[in-house]
Order: sequence, then C-alpha cells, then structure tokens
Amino acid sequence: MKQLSQYTPDEIKAAVAERYSSVATDPAEKFNFPVGRKFAESVGYQTAILDNLPQGMWESFTGAGNPQAFVDAKPGETVLDLGCGAGLDLYLYSQKVGPTGKLIGLDLSADMLSKARRNLLKMGVTNVEWLYAPADQIPLPDNSVDLVSANGIYNLSPDKDAVMREVSRVLKPGGRTIFAEIVLKSELPNEVRCEIKDWFRCIGGALVEEDFLQRLQANGLTNPQILWLGRNARTGHELSNCAVIRAEEGRS
Repeated sequence: MKQLSQYTPDEIKAAVAERYSSVATDPAEKFNFPVGRKFAESVGYQTAILDNLPQGMWESFTGAGNPQAFVDAKPGETVLDLGCGAGLDLYLYSQKVGPTGKLIGLDLSADMLSKARRNLLKMGVTNVEWLYAPADQIPLPDNSVDLVSANGIYNLSPDKDAVMREVSRVLKPGGRTIFAEIVLKSELPNEVRCEIKDWFRCIGGALVEEDFLQRLQANGLTNPQILWLGRNARTGHELSNCAVIRAEEGRS
C-alpha cells in the first residue's frame, strides 16, 4: 500500500476530493471519520434547526466541529466558506448576513458543491456564489471578503501556508477569519500518519496548536487566538483537540 509520505500535494488533493465526493453521494457508507446528523448534533448544531432543513444538508456533514457560536457575520457582509460541503454552515451564515449580504461557497468536490447548491435553493437562499476550487487557490479578487470561515479545511489541505496566504489576500481591510479545526497538543508519532486514510480523518495533516497560530501570523493574519478548545468524535487521537480559531486581516 502506498504510504502517505509518497503522495504529492496534487495527489492528496485528488484523493480528498474523491473521498468527500463519496460523502456527498453516499453518506450512509462507512467512513473512518464521523458523518451525518448524529455527529452534527453532538457538536452543538440544534435539533430544532436541523429538523427544518433538507436531509441532504445534514446527512453529509463532516466538519471538524462547530464554529457557529463564534462567527460574528453581520447583515450585508460577504462571507466565504472554505470547504462548504453540503451547505449546513453556509445556510446558517445566510441567516446572519441576510438578503443584502453575499455568501460564497468553495469546495474541492464537485459533488459536494452541487449538493450544497441544491440544498440552499430548497431553502430559498439565492445570494450565493459557488467556486469549484482548492482552498489554496481561491478564485476571488484581493480585498473582496469580510469574513472567511471553514470547518476542517486546513487539515485536508497539503499546503496550509498557501491557504492562509489566500485567506489574508481575499480579506478586506479589517476583515477576519473564524474557523473550526483539529489541532494537536504535541507532535504525533509517525505510525499514526502512515496512510491516506489518516489524512482523511484529519490526523495525517494536523498541526500542533502553537505551530498553527504562528503560521497564521507569518502568513499575514494578525492576533490569532483560540476561542474554544475541546474534544468530539472527530478528535479520535488522544493528542488531538478541536479548536475554534480567530485571526484578523493584517494589512489594516
């Protein structure tokens, strides 16, 4: 079996797109990471809200956690969701920015993007732009977004520094990024980062907490801070936590 260290960055991205396309098209399949409504509820997505959403919106949910309580999107703002998946977070952001705001959903999986588009249309949300692209090459102009959110996208990205630089680039002066991600208490032993499946479960590409914050700062995002830290079904390894992290655009 091919070892994780033998994969090129492009091969990792292709494998991630393929795996998460399976989450979109066959969410009942057995994965080595949590998928679906039970997991969404366990990290704090409210049952009453999920009850009123299309099944397609929560059946393929597979984030790192739940950033919703910390995402301070305001009416009229433009919010970019990196790795938007089937659209659950994006829909909730739509309730915050309102009809005068703008939503942008980006995903590496065409199947996930199609599913998210269908789900938001079912809910009558039309102020959305869809981007089929990797997070390290965001096809948006400089200074065009008020807030960038994500839910587990960094661990799945082989070039995390490039993602951070892109987030800094597209943020408007005074903009911010708020996202959920798996971080490590300390470096993992190599034997738990052996195969591509370890990458899918957000262990193969995980960063130590302090390293993550320092990289954000080095790539143009100031005042990086952890707003919440805890464990959930995504944090399978004893050295991993889920963090909700905030940082600000550094040019203002």
